[in-house]
Amino acid sequence: MRNNTLNNAFPIVAAALGNKFGVKVRVGGQHAYTDGKSINLPAYNFEDSSYKDVAWGYLAHEAAHLRFTDFADFGNAATSPIRKHILNFLEDIRIEKQMQETYPGTRRTTEKVVEHLIKTGDFKVVSQDQQVHPAAVLSQFLLFRLRNDVLGQNALSSYADTAEALLEETFPVGAVTRLAGLLSEVPNLDSTRACVRLTDRILRMIEEEQEKEQERVRQQKQSQQQESDDSSSQSQTASGNSDQDDDSSDDDSQQDDSSQDDDSQSDQDDGQDQSQSQNSQSSNEGDDDNDQEDDQQAGQGNTQSAGSSNDQSQGQDSEQLAQALASVLSAGEDDVPDDLFEVVQALLGSQPRNAYDSDIEMPLAMDPSRNSAAGNAVLNSVLNHSGKIRASLQGLVQSSRYDRPVAKRSGNRIVGRKLSRLVQGDARIFERRFHHSAPNTAIHLLVDGSGSMSGVYDQQSKSRLIDIAIESAVALVLALEGISGVNPAVTRFPYGDTSNVVPLLKHGQKARPNAAVFLPATDGGTPLHSALWYAAGSVLATREARKVIIVLTDGEPDDRSLTKAIINRCEATGIELVGIGICHNVSHLFDNSICISNVSELKTELFRISRDLLLTA
Repeated sequence: MRNNTLNNAFPIVAAALGNKFGVKVRVGGQHAYTDGKSINLPAYNFEDSSYKDVAWGYLAHEAAHLRFTDFADFGNAATSPIRKHILNFLEDIRIEKQMQETYPGTRRTTEKVVEHLIKTGDFKVVSQDQQVHPAAVLSQFLLFRLRNDVLGQNALSSYADTAEALLEETFPVGAVTRLAGLLSEVPNLDSTRACVRLTDRILRMIEEEQEKEQERVRQQKQSQQQESDDSSSQSQTASGNSDQDDDSSDDDSQQDDSSQDDDSQSDQDDGQDQSQSQNSQSSNEGDDDNDQEDDQQAGQGNTQSAGSSNDQSQGQDSEQLAQALASVLSAGEDDVPDDLFEVVQALLGSQPRNAYDSDIEMPLAMDPSRNSAAGNAVLNSVLNHSGKIRASLQGLVQSSRYDRPVAKRSGNRIVGRKLSRLVQGDARIFERRFHHSAPNTAIHLLVDGSGSMSGVYDQQSKSRLIDIAIESAVALVLALEGISGVNPAVTRFPYGDTSNVVPLLKHGQKARPNAAVFLPATDGGTPLHSALWYAAGSVLATREARKVIIVLTDGEPDDRSLTKAIINRCEATGIELVGIGICHNVSHLFDNSICISNVSELKTELFRISRDLLLTA
């Protein structure tokens, strides 16, 4: 980091935000991702406010998923790309809205992400000219409209209007109207399962609208077929009548028009069948059609009737609309765009390699195992010793808070032996003591719980190094928490064979209610560098002005260079470090250190170090 301090360090702030949101955050590597249990962010080492804005937005969004999403319901519902895609839109809106209600500051955090993506051009509205897939049209409408209307991200207002216009051009009016009605329920969604149900209602609506358009296409085709059949029948009938007229003309050429009408009328009898009447009507219609054709050829009529033109246009539209709806239902992974925070995730991991800080490995704080019987046994074994330590520390601290009495000309307490001064005109007969403030110190104990700490140091009692280390830490905490202005914490590291840590007692907590976690467990190596990162973040989050980290270890760290780097950073930002080597010299790591060769002296030495720290506060 350029300023080589921790106060504004990216991992410290990330861990603090994760702690605030109630989720586990790990910082390190070059990739941003969520595994369903924790969030990982790359350790960025440049002072780039826009990058940090994106990172905090990603953290807030993924923290909302970890807190409010039912991953089992979500996973079970991801049966098709489009179902998963629509569900993800609805769930994103729901969990971000709930996060804003719980932590109002996250509204501005996610808005900054949107503004950044607009500024960089990562938000683009597709147009119909681009021949975009109908599923992408629906997706961009859901993205922009819901974020603008439900989350209040007004920077997307124009994007939402453009996306809505394209939606109306792509899908039937009925589908657009029904979709708007369904989306009006989004602000009231209260669970992942509710989002799944609304997703399925949207998909059913699309299926129903597709069926309507397909039925409309079928009816239009039948109508066109019927018109074609009628036209063919009319032509045949017209031809037949023409022949009959020719015959009649030959037979009755000498009859006048009126006698023809009378004969024709008299020739018709009551048994004339219906088909003849229909043929006569068809003949007349055929004549009308012939007249229209003549008019068209003469340039005196329209090329096509208005009704016929509209039917043809509607037929083409219905077929296109049905196809658009069908394309949405059958959309594949490549047909739908990336989710908003998939874009953000890629952005966080796309920085130049030298932008990532390889020295940073912020671990996860894992929940400790609990065993009331074993924890209470540890607590009871140190109560007597811690009581003596507390009484001694309190006496020393209280006495150090006062200076020697000073004679003043005013006050509430008169010193009798000073009364003779009045004869000499000296009014300094009042005694005043100046009380200094409390120590105002946060002390964080890091206890090495590596596999080597399981070694037995007392063959008679079979006591292990980890046993005395945990007992010493608990005894000191019980003593310190009774002193005003002192805020202790205890963390054991590592968690199994990882670089994660196990907070046994966080700053602000009390030892007795948490006795069940003080278990002398051992495992793994000695990832001291990651444990120091966690402790540094913890003490920097406290209100106490003075920050102290005390390390109890029996061996070399897994990575000496990384450990030394974080120690230097801590010292540069004002954090004091003390190393206690158990049968091991740690002076090459810590400027302030001791080596305890007799393990039984650990409690005494730990008390002495704490006393010296508090007396110099």
